Amino acid sequence: MATRPEFVDFDVDDGRIGALRWPGLLGTPTLVAIHAIASNAWAWDPLAHHLAGGAQLVALDLRGRGRSLDTPGPYGVRRYADDVAAVIAQLDGPAYAVGHGMGSFVALMAADRHPQAVRDLVLVDGGTPVAHTTGGARDLDALGADVRRIEAIWPDRVSYHAMWATHPAFGDGISPDLERNLLAELIEVDGGFRVAVSPDAVRHDATELLTDDEVRSLLDRHAAPVTIVRAEFGPSGSHPPLITDSERDRYARHRWIEGIGLNHYTVLNSASGASLVADAIRQVLAGTAS
Repeated sequence: MATRPEFVDFDVDDGRIGALRWPGLLGTPTLVAIHAIASNAWAWDPLAHHLAGGAQLVALDLRGRGRSLDTPGPYGVRRYADDVAAVIAQLDGPAYAVGHGMGSFVALMAADRHPQAVRDLVLVDGGTPVAHTTGGARDLDALGADVRRIEAIWPDRVSYHAMWATHPAFGDGISPDLERNLLAELIEVDGGFRVAVSPDAVRHDATELLTDDEVRSLLDRHAAPVTIVRAEFGPSGSHPPLITDSERDRYARHRWIEGIGLNHYTVLNSASGASLVADAIRQVLAGTAS
């Protein structure tokens, strides 16, 4: 099992980026982890336990999230990618990168803008263009719920936990470890608690994912095959998945791993999902992904 992480900070252009670092065993490579659009570094805690020291795992809080909440904008995939490269340089890179959701686009952009920094990628339920069709509309509904969640003032931690406990994506319940990681999202404010995520950052980034052609075409332009772990279900915990069958077929040259029975959240936050992602990462680190 992994130890509890240490809090670390990295200098970036006009500010600092907070991160969690789980040390690896002697001689293991470095893996930089990039969370989803309305998440933070604690999302990678389950993966750290399943990697069990197989890599030094450095999970970033992107600008406007977590311990980087007050690091100024502008926001966006390009800015985050430059931050990733700056962090890797301070880690004596190059490094591997893993991204979840929007973090997959950040990982791809980092490899595109800073190819000397990123050795290889694992994308978790992200990286393909966000759909404008029926499936995409459901995903936008889920994003709207995320915005409402981070704008709300929660009177206490119990009410925030209750919201997640009744979320359709977590029909099997919330483990004590996941409960701890979810509650780590909260900061105390007048009237209660709020999530340490900037609504402005989320709105900006969502617009970029939907409208920016360079961001949307990153996977098309990435020359080398990458590993993509796809959840069977979307953020609502049901069909359609975030990455449709047609998108998987469009990018057939990449290495696909199917997260059967998992949704966009549990593909990373559940024991079975984190184990699947950890196995995919181990294959990439060993150079045996095919």
